[in-house]
Amino acid sequence: MALRTVSGDGDTATPSETSARLRPAQRILSAADAIERMTAKREGKRGCYAMFSSYLGGVVTDPALMTVPLDDHMVHRGHGVFDTCSLVNGRLYRLGIHIDRLLASATGARLEVPWSRDELIQMVADTAASSGARNGIVRYWLTAGPGGFSFMPAECEEPCFYCVVLDPMSFGSGGFDPMRDGFRETTVRDTPMKPPLLAQIKSNNYLLNVLTHLEAADGGGTFGIIVDDDGYIAEACVLNVCSISRAGVLVTPPFEGILHGTTMRRLLDLARSTLVPEGLLTGVEQRRLRADESRTGVELIMSGGDTHVFPVVEWDGAPIGDGKVGPVATRLHELIEAETAAGSGSPDDFIDISYPR
Repeated sequence: MALRTVSGDGDTATPSETSARLRPAQRILSAADAIERMTAKREGKRGCYAMFSSYLGGVVTDPALMTVPLDDHMVHRGHGVFDTCSLVNGRLYRLGIHIDRLLASATGARLEVPWSRDELIQMVADTAASSGARNGIVRYWLTAGPGGFSFMPAECEEPCFYCVVLDPMSFGSGGFDPMRDGFRETTVRDTPMKPPLLAQIKSNNYLLNVLTHLEAADGGGTFGIIVDDDGYIAEACVLNVCSISRAGVLVTPPFEGILHGTTMRRLLDLARSTLVPEGLLTGVEQRRLRADESRTGVELIMSGGDTHVFPVVEWDGAPIGDGKVGPVATRLHELIEAETAAGSGSPDDFIDISYPR
């Protein structure tokens, strides 16, 4: 249906007068109008300090300009992968390990990557430096790029790399402290698990993760604990899970079919190198873990996001152990906190940022 540009009394209206009377979906905004409205929408929102776009060839620090082309196949086809690292005291924590996983995901997704590992690391470091932030979350994507709305990547003009620096993520509200209070979680039964391929590729499609969280929230949980049809624990919606048995053995499921968690891998290293010698643990195992075995253990711990160690004190209404945050979770959290504060380790553990003067 064609739009009329004649006023009710028969007079011809100017384009601006016509636009003012049109419904929102019909109004044509100028670039200045769009930026003004986007700026107003973004005001007071959770901080996003900087964004690098290879498509633009630079960094923007105005949240109103932090955009991705709608025809990027990451947006409308999910053909993109991502990863995240932490910015702690002006240092990027374990960025190299995360970039390795990003590249492995890109290979699994059959994405073209025209940048080397070192170039990707440098782009992330430069974006973090441009943000001026000393602490935060740094997330980055490799995508098939823009070019059209079909399902065929051949139409994409160029692969793209995007990177953003965000405020640190907080899971506490109303005085809740994860390490003091612990989480109360529920079993996720109705939301299907990801197929193994998608579970091991950090793709841009996190619909099942979101539905896992929503099912958990319906039952009073936050992340949910996925249990497969055979009664074995898989993972939480965005976290890995481990259990401490009454014999003092830390057990976590194998990574086949679930996220290859970098945080859980670090916790396993710390458990073997520190907690076993200290006597807090008697052993560390990675094997299939039955849900009923975990329910009778003394601790249940979820981990992710580099620094998040989240104790579970209640599962489906029943306490884990004595229903309080346990010594293993407390010690692992202390070790991660001390490690990130000290900023010591291999070049892949910490990358210092050269902030602009």
